[in-house]
Amino acid sequence: MSVTITLPDEIANPLQAQADAKHVSLDELVTDLLTNALATEPEEDELEALVARIKATPPNPASIRPATGSLIEALKNAPEDPDFDLETWNLEWAKIEAEIKAINRADDIAERRA
Repeated sequence: MSVTITLPDEIANPLQAQADAKHVSLDELVTDLLTNALATEPEEDELEALVARIKATPPNPASIRPATGSLIEALKNAPEDPDFDLETWNLEWAKIEAEIKAINRADDIAERRA
């Protein structure tokens, strides 16, 4: 298959210089570059490297704050929000749950699990 790509001079000129330095045609150089780029999955490799780096990073003691009291007590004693309407919240939450169930059901049907 033949593909024509028009590149700006600021990309084409360095490519041509690199091809000349390697004593290959511009087509060969670009084909090799694209083949190598497609053969590897840099995003996956980068993500895996990032996850490994995060896992290897020790916790920062300055970021750790020990508890100073009971969470349940803090929640019990928290000031009430005058704008909070429990009935409206429950209705909205019921809509969200119904939407999640509908999505899950559609996925089950699409994947022939049900």
